[in-house]
Amino acid sequence: MTPEERHNFWKAAEENPLLSALSSLTERWGLPAIVMALGDISVVLSEDAHDAANLSTEQRSMVISACSQVSDLSDRIHAEMDYLTATK
Repeated sequence: MTPEERHNFWKAAEENPLLSALSSLTERWGLPAIVMALGDISVVLSEDAHDAANLSTEQRSMVISACSQVSDLSDRIHAEMDYLTATK
């Protein structure tokens, strides 16, 4: 990442509350912990998307697909953490 790209990121973080909050949480807890927590959330969100009457078919598909991808990544990180704990 170039210095200009880094500057642009931090400028965007100042203007975007979600990006700012995620950046702060990642600094505090670490990216693996954030992804594992999002994996837990994705299970519930995926179930909710099935029953949500206000979502179009395309929106429901996008939410379920995103949840599936996050859940898969979370499972992989959990497995890696378990392996590291077992072999330490």
